Amino acid sequence: MKTVAIIANRKHKKAVELKVKLSKILPVTFHIYDKLTDKQGHATQLTIEAINENADFIIAAGGDGTMNEVVNGLMQATEEQRNKVIIGLFPLGTGNDFARTANFDKSVDRLAQLIINGKNRKIDLGFVEFHNEFNEKKNRYFNNIAEVGVGAKAVVIVNKSKKRLGSTLTFFLGVIKAFVGYKQQSVRIKTTDFQWIGKVVAVCVANGRYFGSGLGVAPGANLDDGKLSLVIVGNISIIHFLMYLPHLRKLKLIKHPEVHYLKIDYCEIISEEKYPIEMDGESIGFTPFTAKVVPAAINLLGGS
Repeated sequence: MKTVAIIANRKHKKAVELKVKLSKILPVTFHIYDKLTDKQGHATQLTIEAINENADFIIAAGGDGTMNEVVNGLMQATEEQRNKVIIGLFPLGTGNDFARTANFDKSVDRLAQLIINGKNRKIDLGFVEFHNEFNEKKNRYFNNIAEVGVGAKAVVIVNKSKKRLGSTLTFFLGVIKAFVGYKQQSVRIKTTDFQWIGKVVAVCVANGRYFGSGLGVAPGANLDDGKLSLVIVGNISIIHFLMYLPHLRKLKLIKHPEVHYLKIDYCEIISEEKYPIEMDGESIGFTPFTAKVVPAAINLLGGS
């Protein structure tokens, strides 16, 4: 008997319904149960519980934030425990950016087939250290993207909005609003063999390729190459951003002297003033910020 634990937001109807729908498709050799979240961070706790209950599969039914919390719960387990669990995603969030890179969709039938087949692969994670609003040092894992700059400001705007216009337009308007009054300041970026100093709009450390509801900011990112993609967007204007927006939608490299792409295993970002940080669609804290890759950290449902 294989067990499937679903981590779902209690207030999200489709997330709560996933257990019933999967039960109608999966063979009787699968035991399916759900754990419902009530607050931010709850998915991490429920994931730890599911691991201790020896779940074979843990499915995050939600968005990028829910998936991130599940990943952070998994990383609190021992390596032996992590190797026994396969993590999956049923994307129901606003952005669903990790799902784009990892090739998850909203088909219950396809999710069931993936679970039946049990095919999975090892993927990398990013591990970051940063400071909270009280200047306390914190750390966290990310599976998709951590970003310093205007995107973090946009996330705050988006998460406070009602999202009635749909995810893509909501994020677009959020970025435009974030640009207004945004103060670009000089940062110092240091990797193992590279240093950069200058004003930035955004610095992305990426494991996945997309953020901001389908903006392909890191075309060269791969989930299982043992590296992170560093994308530096320097001193560009909102006009340049709008000009290159179609490139981002099509996952194309931007050829501009203020935009830089690198493959890294470590980076450090230091700024004179606090710069906001967002991770997988949630605001987490402020600079200074360090990130490093954790190769082959977890088992992700599905193939390459």
